[in-house]
Amino acid sequence: MFVAALLCSISSWASQPADYYQSCEGLCGKSLLVELSDVVGPHTVVSYNGLWSLYQTSDTYSNGKIWDMYSTKQWTYKSEQCGTYSVVGDCYNREHSFPKSWFDDASPMVSDAFHIYPTDGKVNGQRSNYPYGECSGGTTLPSSGGIKALGRLGSCTFAGYSGKVFEPDDEYKGDFARSYFYMAAAYNSRISSWSSPMLAGNNFPCFSSWAVNLLLKWHRQDPVSQKELDRNEAVYAKQKNRNPFIDHPELAEHIWGNKSTVAWYEGGEATPEIVQPVDGNTLDLGTTVTNIARSASISVRGIALTDNVTITTTGTGFSATPATLSAAAANNSATAQVTFLPVAEGTYSGKVVIKSGALQTTVNLRGKAIATLPAGPVTSVDDHSFMATWSYVGDADANGEYTLDVQLNGESLDAFPTSVRAADEAFYVEDLEPSTTYTYTIASAHLVSEPVSVTTLDPIPNIEFYFDGKLSFTSMVGEPSEAAELLVLIENIDENINLAVQSPFQLSTDKTNWSTSLVLDPEADRVYLRMMGDNPGTFTSSLVATVGDLVFDQVEFEGTILAEVAFYEDFENEGEGSYSTKQYTGSAGVWNIVDGGFWPSSDKAYNGRQAIRMGKSGKAEIALANGYASGFGNISFWAAVYGSDADATLEVEYCNESTDNEWHSAGTATINSKTYSQFTFRINAAGPAKIRLRQTAGKRFMLDDIEGTPYSSLVPDNVADYHRWDAFCRDGQLVIEAIDTIDARVIALDGIEVWAGTVNACGTVALDLTPGLYITVVDDFARRVLIK
Repeated sequence: MFVAALLCSISSWASQPADYYQSCEGLCGKSLLVELSDVVGPHTVVSYNGLWSLYQTSDTYSNGKIWDMYSTKQWTYKSEQCGTYSVVGDCYNREHSFPKSWFDDASPMVSDAFHIYPTDGKVNGQRSNYPYGECSGGTTLPSSGGIKALGRLGSCTFAGYSGKVFEPDDEYKGDFARSYFYMAAAYNSRISSWSSPMLAGNNFPCFSSWAVNLLLKWHRQDPVSQKELDRNEAVYAKQKNRNPFIDHPELAEHIWGNKSTVAWYEGGEATPEIVQPVDGNTLDLGTTVTNIARSASISVRGIALTDNVTITTTGTGFSATPATLSAAAANNSATAQVTFLPVAEGTYSGKVVIKSGALQTTVNLRGKAIATLPAGPVTSVDDHSFMATWSYVGDADANGEYTLDVQLNGESLDAFPTSVRAADEAFYVEDLEPSTTYTYTIASAHLVSEPVSVTTLDPIPNIEFYFDGKLSFTSMVGEPSEAAELLVLIENIDENINLAVQSPFQLSTDKTNWSTSLVLDPEADRVYLRMMGDNPGTFTSSLVATVGDLVFDQVEFEGTILAEVAFYEDFENEGEGSYSTKQYTGSAGVWNIVDGGFWPSSDKAYNGRQAIRMGKSGKAEIALANGYASGFGNISFWAAVYGSDADATLEVEYCNESTDNEWHSAGTATINSKTYSQFTFRINAAGPAKIRLRQTAGKRFMLDDIEGTPYSSLVPDNVADYHRWDAFCRDGQLVIEAIDTIDARVIALDGIEVWAGTVNACGTVALDLTPGLYITVVDDFARRVLIK
């Protein structure tokens, strides 16, 4: 059956738009909630990082400070964002009042501002993902520096649930209840799959019985405040949707409360009206075969109707059922079926007339009848596929199938003819040649369509960029960030491609020549992106590819340039001249040292006045005592053998205090020269993180200038091995570079191995090869390199 719905349109504009909730009028209970979902569910997604800036308008006091519903602190927007915290009042973060674990961190819920509030980090941590509830005698976190925590954690004392819950402050309970009602409306089609003690596992009533009772109680006891009204407008300005339970608090009663069987009207009164179908619309029942019926459904909906609804048709071949609907059924939305049954070939027209008392709506009808099976029109045509369509008129085989045949120059393509579900009325035909004319026919048990001709489009130029993870950069003033590798898919383009970004971001194909724009060969398969600038701040940009007048895929990214080196230990502070176990306070923080000390009068530093000498017993160790909040991307240090002692071996390790708090190896450094050498290792550990250098062999060595770059999300753990090496063309050579020691092979397109060898950690190999395409292989990973 062909199904069509004739729906009234909904428009929106500033503040609460006129008629924004018009389609919800006359409904109650589940029907009202489902209709609200259509109104407020679609919205402009604000990024999770974008919430910070949104809070400057959505959650502020008149003095510009950030408003917190978990503590009495008034926060400074930028400087007091978390970070790490140990007590109430340390910093604020973004609280999913409706915990994100309940919906598996999925988008767009994970960044929907209507349920994500700025809150004290320590109290947010206490709340965790526990349900909201009431817990007389629960625990409130201790005050700190005059800042009081709001809310408490304990066993639920509200009837119907006894598990652990977090009870917000009385002043904000209604705010949170209306946030939960919003989630049930905006995501009504998804909420049945979410999991929480507060949820019922369905799309109505959505919440478990105890949660419905709790939320209604809070909603009634804590009415909508000016804070909520202001916040509703600020979020609407960004997301382009609203929280209906702030605009109309009574909606909660008409859905879950004491008016759940009473139709809702904005303003409380309604004028009788037929709102669906829209007067003057046209219903096209399509094409059918003579003496075979074709049907369509239309929505019939009224507001405050008191007279029964009659449905009649005019025009040969048209009919409608039922002939009558009760006023109550129409007010709660009903459907009618219009049938087209032609007795001869031709084009037909008519009307369906819907009346209730003096009210009337008329919909125009049209249809067409032919002697053969109706096929076409063709849709979704591109350079390699099209959608074949037909009209289902019955007469299918025992399996409910028709036969589709696609031909080229009178011969069926491979895999055709094929059986298709007749009622689907469409089939996607693919793997075709561009700029080629095909024909198709559709056949039922006794009928065959006329051939339908379709010509595929010319080859469609396309450029797409791929990257593992998120493009977010961090660097210091005057220093480049880590470079991100973007894989490029180029299709049907045989001329050069212009790439451009905005400063301070830069592009390169060889990691040597960097600029804000470059010309990319159509045979290229990757490009590199980094950030480097002289001014601190946070920046955003996009990568735009153009070929002539064509503009292709735009990749958005962000980055932060810090004013100072993120982590730098120069060992210039005074230290004890013995190999004893000790703590040392340096320029980067406090270090725990074993078997090491300072003798500036006799030892030569790599840089400055002094370095640390370690390893008399061969068991030296130096570890950062406290986690570094920004985490580490890479760390590097300078080291040299002391005097005539044996070469020393160090295990470079790191740990993340917020996850497993266990030491992990980043690699091994072998110190084998009396001249200082620099060693660099990838850490890629989010903060707070610690580092440790632990001696496993050899004797004394000198250590100086430990530096660390901030943690970057550019390299996810699951692809880290792939990003520990790279291969590309530079100045006509194939260059292989590695962070760790690797064994690599280079293979020409004819399958012949042209080079195999080892690339040392932090080293490069440059190969002179004949121009052409080569594959560089390391373990299970490969990179294509075009030498020109």
